[in-house]
Amino acid sequence: MESNQTTRVLDLLKRFNNNETVCIDKIIEEASCDAQDHIPNIWLNSKNKPVADKTIRRVLDVLKPYFNFELIRGGKGEKGCYKAVTKQAFDNFMNPETLSLMALTFSMASKSELFENFDLDDNDRKIIEKELKNVSKVYEFKNKPFETTKSDKNILKVLEHSIKFGKCIIIEYPEDGNMIKIEVKPYRIVFMNENFYLACEVEHEDYMLTMYRISKINTIEETKRTFQKNRELSEFIKDIQTPFAAYVPDYKKFLKDVLLEVDSSKASFFKAKKHLKSQDIIEEKENGNIIVNFKVTQEREVESLIKSWLPYIKVIKPISLKEKIKNELKEYLKQ
Repeated sequence: MESNQTTRVLDLLKRFNNNETVCIDKIIEEASCDAQDHIPNIWLNSKNKPVADKTIRRVLDVLKPYFNFELIRGGKGEKGCYKAVTKQAFDNFMNPETLSLMALTFSMASKSELFENFDLDDNDRKIIEKELKNVSKVYEFKNKPFETTKSDKNILKVLEHSIKFGKCIIIEYPEDGNMIKIEVKPYRIVFMNENFYLACEVEHEDYMLTMYRISKINTIEETKRTFQKNRELSEFIKDIQTPFAAYVPDYKKFLKDVLLEVDSSKASFFKAKKHLKSQDIIEEKENGNIIVNFKVTQEREVESLIKSWLPYIKVIKPISLKEKIKNELKEYLKQ
C-alpha cells in the first residue's frame, strides 16, 4: 500500500512538472478504461477498480506541504482540477512586459527601506539581481524619487494586518505643523504617483474617506475595535484616479465632466495613452484636434494634467475650471 502511495505521489509530481492540469475525474476515467482493457494502472485498487476520489485528494495533500509549488484550482468547468506553478509556467509568464514591471518594482524597492519587505535570502536576491542586470542591458528604467522612511516597513505590516482583519487603528499624522492622533478604519494601501497611500474611512463632519501618505505617518497603533467596510467606499477606492479624488455618498451621480480640446500636434499622445482611467476621446475634428472627456470627482483632479500640456490644450468646460487656470497664469506672468 505504501509502495502504491509513493508511486502515485511520483506520478502526480511528474504530471505537475510537465505543466499538465491534473483532474481527479479524468484520472478515475483513465483508470476505468485501463481496467476494461486489462492494462496496469497505479490508480486501480486491489480489486482492479478505480480508486475513490478521496484517495487522489490524499495524494494531493501529501504534495502540498513538501514540494516547492502550490496547487491551484482549475478554471471554469474544471471542477476538481489542479495545476502547479512550475518553473516552466514561470518562464512562460516572464515575457518582456512582465520583466519590465518586475525590474522597475525591484529597482524602486532596492533604493528604499521597503526592500526589507521582500522575503528573500541573500542567494535568492543575488539570482534576481543577476537576471535584472541582464534585462538592464536591453532596457533602461526611469522612475521618480521613491518616498520612504525607515519606519515604513513596520507601518505597512501593521496596516496589512489591520486591513485584513478589519481593525480600527490610531495614526499619528502631521497637520498644520502639529502631530495629531486620528482613529481611522483602514480599507486599502494604494500605490499611486510613486507613493503609498492609506485609503481609510474617517468619522468627520466634512468627509468620510481620506488618503494619508504612509511615509508621513509617524506612529500607528492597532485597537481592539473592528468595523465592517462600506461597500460603496470600497468601490470608490477601486475607481480612484488621483490622490485628489473626493468622495461623497452616491458618488457616481456627482461625477463631473471635464471637456478638453487637444491640439493635433499632441493628439497622438492621448490616443496612445489614457492619462486618467476615465479618459474618453469623443470627437476628432477635421483639423486633427481631438475632444477628450474626463469624469472626475472634482476639478482639482485634472488641473496638473492640463497645466503640463499647455499651450497645446484648452478647457472647453466647465467654464469655472477654464477661468481658474487663466487667472493662475495671469498671476504667474505678473511675477
